[in-house]
Amino acid sequence: MYKNNNMYSINNKEKICVGIKIMKLIIKDKNKLIKGILISVLVIILIATIITSAIIGIRLILEYIKEKDDRKINETSSFPTEVYGIPVHTQLIEEGTIARPGTKRKIKYIVIHETDNFANGAAAKNHAEYLSNNNTETKSWHYTVDDKEIYHHIPDNEIAYHAGDRIGNNNGVGVELCVNEDGDFDKTFDNATKLVAYLLKEYDLKLKDIKTHNNFSGKDCPHSILKDNRMEEFVEKVEVILKEDK
Repeated sequence: MYKNNNMYSINNKEKICVGIKIMKLIIKDKNKLIKGILISVLVIILIATIITSAIIGIRLILEYIKEKDDRKINETSSFPTEVYGIPVHTQLIEEGTIARPGTKRKIKYIVIHETDNFANGAAAKNHAEYLSNNNTETKSWHYTVDDKEIYHHIPDNEIAYHAGDRIGNNNGVGVELCVNEDGDFDKTFDNATKLVAYLLKEYDLKLKDIKTHNNFSGKDCPHSILKDNRMEEFVEKVEVILKEDK
């Protein structure tokens, strides 16, 4: 930000120097036509300088507003018991552990993942138990979704470690979709769209704020959704739910 502003400052100084030179020529030159041309050029330079300064001022104000907004945190988290008919169980990781430091933040994204755990029975409840009993590493997320229910592990307004990227972790709500072989992934997919629709509405986010793990760290996750090009379908389903909910 400051580098660009310095560049504009230098340009303004150059304009002023040129203006001074032109004023000296106007004083020296007795030809009325040339004087008129020089005065016109001087006026143009002055207008350009004023416009440039105004643009810089506006940019600084907008950047200040954005930075101030980014520093805001969501003071509270929602704890739904169901979303669009899907039961949601709250089983929080212990606060103050490595997996859940309890740091409050601003919610800006919903980040979609897949568990990559294909074992039979590796559903949402099992992942909730795993997170509760394995909280000594920087590995955590907010929700796990399967074909029957959803488990909530960390309050939405706290950071979690799921995106492999500072911005994704600091500002994203991590949603893991179960891929257990004895589950119905299409149903899990639909349940996840309902959860995401709920979260977008709850935190006043837009469809563009739906991201994937891949968007932040480049990891091939959510693997099957990306492989089958279903992310657009996911967002469209969320949009339909939101429209029907108005």
